[in-house]
Amino acid sequence: MPTDRSKRRTRRARRIPKGQRVDVTRAEFNRVIDILNERGEILNALSHNQDLQFKRIAQLQAEVDAMRRTLGRLEPA
Repeated sequence: MPTDRSKRRTRRARRIPKGQRVDVTRAEFNRVIDILNERGEILNALSHNQDLQFKRIAQLQAEVDAMRRTLGRLEPA
C-alpha cells in the first residue's frame, strides 16, 4: 500500500555536474535542504532499527548458546 512519502516522490531531479554552477532561488535551496533533512531522518531511523535487530540477534544467539551448553551437560559421557 503506498505511503504518503512514496506519493511525494513523483518527479526525479536531474543530476548537475559538480563543476557547473547553477543559480537557484532561496525557495529552491530551502527545498533541497528540507529533502536532505528528511533523508537524514530516514537514515537515522534505519540505523536505529538495524541496531535493534543486531541486539535482538545477539540475544537470540546467547539463548541458543545457553541451550547448547545445557544440552551438552545432559548428554551421557
